[in-house]
Amino acid sequence: MKLRVRRSHAPAQATAPSAPRAPRRPLTAQQEQFAWWAAASGVAIVLFCVSVPLSATIYRLPVLAAFGVGILQCGSLPLSIIAPRWATASWIAGTSAFIAFGTAAPGAPWPLAVPGLLGLCALLILLGLRQPIVVGIAAWALAAVASLQVLLYAGFGAAKIATVDGIVANLVTSTAVSAVALLLAYLLAQREDMRGELVAERQQSAAEQQRRVLVEERTRIARELHDVVAHSMSVIQVQASSAPYRLPQLDDATRGEFAEIAASARSAMHEMRRLLGVLRSEDAAGEAMPQPGLPQIVDLVPAVERAGVTVTVDIAPELPGEGIASTAAYRIAQESLSNVVRHAPDSHARVLAELVNNAIVLCVENDAPPGGTPSAPAAGGGHGLVGMRERCSMLGGTMHAAPTPEGGFRVLATLPLAASAPSPAGSAA
Repeated sequence: MKLRVRRSHAPAQATAPSAPRAPRRPLTAQQEQFAWWAAASGVAIVLFCVSVPLSATIYRLPVLAAFGVGILQCGSLPLSIIAPRWATASWIAGTSAFIAFGTAAPGAPWPLAVPGLLGLCALLILLGLRQPIVVGIAAWALAAVASLQVLLYAGFGAAKIATVDGIVANLVTSTAVSAVALLLAYLLAQREDMRGELVAERQQSAAEQQRRVLVEERTRIARELHDVVAHSMSVIQVQASSAPYRLPQLDDATRGEFAEIAASARSAMHEMRRLLGVLRSEDAAGEAMPQPGLPQIVDLVPAVERAGVTVTVDIAPELPGEGIASTAAYRIAQESLSNVVRHAPDSHARVLAELVNNAIVLCVENDAPPGGTPSAPAAGGGHGLVGMRERCSMLGGTMHAAPTPEGGFRVLATLPLAASAPSPAGSAA
């Protein structure tokens, strides 16, 4: 441990933290819908470029009819983004026209060609991912029933080469494959919904944990504030009660004033004890010693150095040894050194405190750990910084916590002394 008692200059100001990568903002409803529409349109264009030549050559559809069938079947994909019912009707209409005007070629799938089956699977996947499961099941059932009906009324006449067994096998295979596609889409949608709910639950739990830690820290600050103020009030009460005995030349009026001051101090202490009873839990023991201040920072060094972190402490002698600001500075230094032990083991830390413009300027800085990469904070961490900022805010001060360019970390706190009542002990002396 290295201990210096004075610095010739104020600690350096905290450098701005390196700009982290901006988190990806979630898409708006319009952007998400456009992304789905763009993806569906891309798949539709690919299927259209494949289905039209196949329909015109293998299944002997007229060219205009092949284009019409392709537009109806493939156009159902982008249409499903805004109108699921019309998209289902469009695919059924295109498939019906294909069965009615097409002719089965030897060995070719009939009555549902491969591009038509792929379009149906893509349509059901889009419906399963974006719509309730009832909509997808209805579209799947309507497509199967409509294909079968059109086949019975018009398709067998055109299927001069396809056998009945081939037709049945095609219908069974198409129905099974499209059902599997719908089921997979629904399972993926359920997985995404559960993931979203889990993320929302984690965010809510983190927010609740943050609020709980903040309330606990405020309660702890209130207890420490009571201890600091109670000490000063006790000194006031003792001085006011003993004044007539220490100063026998006082007149009766002055003695009465001192008696009223002592009574007011006792009343204030009684009220503070009652309030403290609300803040303390039933099993929490009351603190029997005064709250620590800046001089007690040195007492933290041995434990920190036993953990492998060397510490240099530099506290200006003109700083107050007690008071609210001094206690807040001690707690900030304590938490900062604890963070150094957790996240930058085997490094070197510096604690600097000076009096600048009637305020305590406390700087706790550590070097980068020897490994070069700080330890990853535990899940739910970062609550120590909440307590530090709460203490600074209570005193009307400021705090900056940011990584240093060298890979370390710096905490810079400014704690005005105007918020810390002067201790009457000094006047008693």
